[in-house]
Amino acid sequence: MTPSSRPLALGITLLFTAVTAAGEIPKPPDSSRVRQLVRQMRSGTVRVAGADTTPADAAKNREAIKTVAEWLAFRIAQPPYNGEPVPREDTTPAGVDRSMRALFEDAEDFCYLPIGAGNQGKVAPEQTEYGAEMGKAIAAAAKVVLENSAKPIERINAVRLMSVAARMPAADLVDPLLAVVTNEKISDAEKLYAFQGLRNLLEQHEILDTTVHIPDLHRDIAKRGAIAQALTNYICQKRTPRDDREKAVIEFVRRHAVEAMARFKDAVLRKPNKDLIFRPGWTLARVFAQDPSVYPPFTIQEQTEAATGFCLMKIDPDLNLDVAAYFIAGVSVNFARAANLDSQRAARDGTLPVAPWKLGAARFSHALASWRKAAEPLPQTRFKDTSVTMANTAIALLARIEKGGPGEATGGESQAVITWMTDNPPKAWAERQSAILFKDDPNSILPFANTAALKTPDPKGTDAKKEPPKKK
Repeated sequence: MTPSSRPLALGITLLFTAVTAAGEIPKPPDSSRVRQLVRQMRSGTVRVAGADTTPADAAKNREAIKTVAEWLAFRIAQPPYNGEPVPREDTTPAGVDRSMRALFEDAEDFCYLPIGAGNQGKVAPEQTEYGAEMGKAIAAAAKVVLENSAKPIERINAVRLMSVAARMPAADLVDPLLAVVTNEKISDAEKLYAFQGLRNLLEQHEILDTTVHIPDLHRDIAKRGAIAQALTNYICQKRTPRDDREKAVIEFVRRHAVEAMARFKDAVLRKPNKDLIFRPGWTLARVFAQDPSVYPPFTIQEQTEAATGFCLMKIDPDLNLDVAAYFIAGVSVNFARAANLDSQRAARDGTLPVAPWKLGAARFSHALASWRKAAEPLPQTRFKDTSVTMANTAIALLARIEKGGPGEATGGESQAVITWMTDNPPKAWAERQSAILFKDDPNSILPFANTAALKTPDPKGTDAKKEPPKKK
């Protein structure tokens, strides 16, 4: 089981690597005069730049947003936020809260889009415009910090600031977040927040259609492919931790990468002409079906997150539902067993559970219900009934934990899922063939061979999923 996150967050500092400073970070600009204007744009009462906005006002509005973004980002590199003592000549009143907590509460305030009473639970188009502009400004300001700072506390908080801004529909944050994820010289502590930022962006959706990503990401399938590739390269590494503490840290950070991958809305990314871009669903399958080429092995929390995300994705026309259903059913049994064992351990040791099992069960159940609803209209040849009965049986098991907690007895419900698996193996096995998750990908075989180095062929002839080199 994975230890609690608090000591792991502290342990992430074990994975720091050096970064060479390139220059000085500017002093934060005075934002006091523009804050009210920026908040009006955040609420949608003032348009950043629209048909009724003059070019001069649009320029003033963008400059105000830039000022607030730079104030937030550049303060990260100033005392006392960066751990240095406050200079004697500092004239800030003694009553001003200059803790990092207060700074990020300010950041969260400017990155929160309040929903108006008459907007039917949705943000206004004017607010999404503000979110894109503020996200772009924060990305630019954070880049200045990252390019000019060698201090871990400054670098980590710059990425953390971008992850907060990524709660808004700000696709301009993708590239700087990917730059953090793909840089092997950058610490896992920074990547942790980059994964959170990508997760925040991917889980957002268009105002009128919850099945697609925010417009800029929905239109740019190549960028979504780049995100999927970067996350897969990180998730599917074989790493050799020095000790159990570092192993736990790797698992902790990697789980955030899995959470980001699980927010993709499509199991397969294809161009309009159907050419393959990437298969986020296959990466998630490597997690929940435990690809042995990855080390450390995936934890049950990672497997459950992957299965939950997989069930919420659109069902691809080439997905063999009988194969997917069989392995997702197995995750539900393992989840219940892990919850029971952790409850027993917590009672024995007098500690808290290591995971929010009731919440995990509720999220998994909701995803299975969504999977069931998506499968019902499909023809019988797609194994519709197999998918529906699996979801019903697994939901009954998870409901025990959702309602009663991790210590709830689940023997009968677990056995029902196991019986379902015995009665509903993938059809390919009955024909003495390998079970393939995607019909158009002969390499998507489940279960994995013990020495698998699984790859999905690139339609251009190159290996789109080449395993990354081992980290030293």
